[in-house]
Amino acid sequence: MGYTCDRCAHTWSRPVPDDLEVHDVVRVNLPGATLYGTAWEVEEDRVQVQGPGGMWLVWVERWRVVIY
Repeated sequence: MGYTCDRCAHTWSRPVPDDLEVHDVVRVNLPGATLYGTAWEVEEDRVQVQGPGGMWLVWVERWRVVIY
């Protein structure tokens, strides 16, 4: 089964978790790095992730996020 991001048209084969909630611990798979943090804000197509100790805050596409 394939999936497509409505916003950027990226396709992938891993299902995107639909039960992601604020304060879930997550892993974010980026092209040049893997980030670990906490879901700080959750929207339909993107997630704001906060790094350990609040060191950083970044928005990422939801398909990049894995509940850890």
